[in-house]
Amino acid sequence: MRKINQIILHCSDSDYPQHDNVETIRQWHLERGWKDIGYHYVITKDGRIRWGRALELYGAHCIGQNKDSIGICLCGRKQFTQAQFKSLQVLILRLMDRYNLTKEDVYGHNHYNKLKSCPNFNVAEALKDI
Repeated sequence: MRKINQIILHCSDSDYPQHDNVETIRQWHLERGWKDIGYHYVITKDGRIRWGRALELYGAHCIGQNKDSIGICLCGRKQFTQAQFKSLQVLILRLMDRYNLTKEDVYGHNHYNKLKSCPNFNVAEALKDI
């Protein structure tokens, strides 16, 4: 297993119901010529946590940060659900425990690319209860 030092949060950039699944995002990434979906986890609007790329593999979600990070994507652009944020908190807690991380090791994609608004929600606010 590779060394994990951080978790990076993303959004799928679509509020269309037909895009609320890991298979659609995987197809978008395959169409770009990637080997698989770039994220390790995807959280759908109903709060289900879905597997993406295997954790043992580098992600393809944040240029310059993929080697030591886990990428989590919430389906949505501007409309996220309480179920998604609750599942995000549960997942983050599990990953923090497994990889000996803290909340300070969790970033939004826009932390590394100021030209992006992704994940389109306030990370500190989403994690305030953990």
